Amino acid sequence: MWIRNLCVFLGSEPFAWSAAELETKLTEALCPECAAQSTGTHGFVPPVKGDVAMVHVVDGLAICLHQEISRVLPGAVLAAEVDERVDRIEAGEGRKVSRRERADIRDQAHFELLPRAFTRARRTPVVIDLHNHQVWVDASSEKRAETVVGSLRDALVSLPVTRPAGNIAPAAEMSLWLDEPERLPAGFAPGDRAALESTDEARASVRVTAMDVQRDEVRAHLAAGMQVVRLNLAMDDAIEFDLDESLDLKRIRALDVIQEDLDALETEDAVAELQARVSIQAQPLRDLIARLYGHFGALSADASRAA
Repeated sequence: MWIRNLCVFLGSEPFAWSAAELETKLTEALCPECAAQSTGTHGFVPPVKGDVAMVHVVDGLAICLHQEISRVLPGAVLAAEVDERVDRIEAGEGRKVSRRERADIRDQAHFELLPRAFTRARRTPVVIDLHNHQVWVDASSEKRAETVVGSLRDALVSLPVTRPAGNIAPAAEMSLWLDEPERLPAGFAPGDRAALESTDEARASVRVTAMDVQRDEVRAHLAAGMQVVRLNLAMDDAIEFDLDESLDLKRIRALDVIQEDLDALETEDAVAELQARVSIQAQPLRDLIARLYGHFGALSADASRAA
């Protein structure tokens, strides 16, 4: 397991669950089978295939796995079935099928075809930082992360978390970093990717990939009134990531300092490997969140002290 994205939710009060309580609550929220006439279902499943534990706690990080199963009935398949049924009626009865009748035929075809549709499972890792009272969702979109946290809130009955909101505008700050990299927090360095957008209604955009983001032609876009909405950064030569204007971290990648430890892992036990990988990531990711969110003023006083 390697966390690729971080959509962070900050606790507004301390988390009171023990590992045993989390295990019990998530077991009760086990993802059920998708029924024949259901379009989908969701819940939690064991993070390790073939294991029964719903939660693994490593260094104060509780790892769990959300699963959403959706039954997929392609629109083209349904449309073709409806057309065939309509053609059969019109040819056999010598009349035109009305719009209302066609809608009824579509509903009936959908009902009959749905049990034969294939299912697709989508799994999203979730990490609960029991020390710093945070929830990390490995999701590439905030909407997806909100959905997963909603399921976690239902399972735990109460989940007092909010999205980070700092007192420094991320886009303005990242634009400043791009223009004056010496203003970056200590230990952080710019990478080779950036996305810029205009602030007018047109929302023109420029994406920079595999290029020195300090080049004059990139800075020229800032002079023209654009802002940085995503910036590739590295921390302590340990982690590389893209920071966006919602303070979400994307495309997280281990650099040499961490990658050597990951490569050195040798175990055939899936649970032991999961725990080892989480242990290697734990402190660097905590440091990253504390330093970056602290810079933007997004952490509460209590969270800052805990981190």
